[in-house]
Amino acid sequence: MNKNLHPIFAKRIQQVLDENGWSMADLSRRVMLSHTSVRKWASGTSVASGERLKRLSAVTGRPEYWFFMEPGDESEGERAEPKPRVLDEKEETLLSLFNQLPEAEKLRVILHTKAVLQEMDLLKNDVFDLINGLKK
Repeated sequence: MNKNLHPIFAKRIQQVLDENGWSMADLSRRVMLSHTSVRKWASGTSVASGERLKRLSAVTGRPEYWFFMEPGDESEGERAEPKPRVLDEKEETLLSLFNQLPEAEKLRVILHTKAVLQEMDLLKNDVFDLINGLKK
C-alpha cells in the first residue's frame, strides 16, 4: 500500500528540493538520513518528526511547522526566509565521513562527542572558578 498520506509534507519537500536545486540524495546527505527516508518524505508516505524534523529545519532554514502548512497558508512573502547555513570544507568532510559509518558507529561517535563537550564544559567551569578565586 503506497498511498500519499501526507501530501502537504511531500509538496514542501519538493519545494525545498526545487528552490535549492537539490536532488533527494543531496537532501538525504544534508539531513544525515538514508535516501529511502527522504524518498518516503517526497512521496508523502511518511513525515519527519523529532530529531529528523529538527535537522530538516536546520538544513533548509525553514521552521519545523512550515513543512505541515499548505503553500499560501502563511504570509510567505511578508517574512524573509533564512537561507540554510553553508558548510565549510571541514564540516563537509566530517559529514561525508560520518555518513559512511554504520548506524551503530554513528551513535557511538555522537555519544563520544557529547561526552567530550560535557568534559570541556566542566573544565571551563573549573577554570572560571579558579580565576574568580584568584580575584578574591
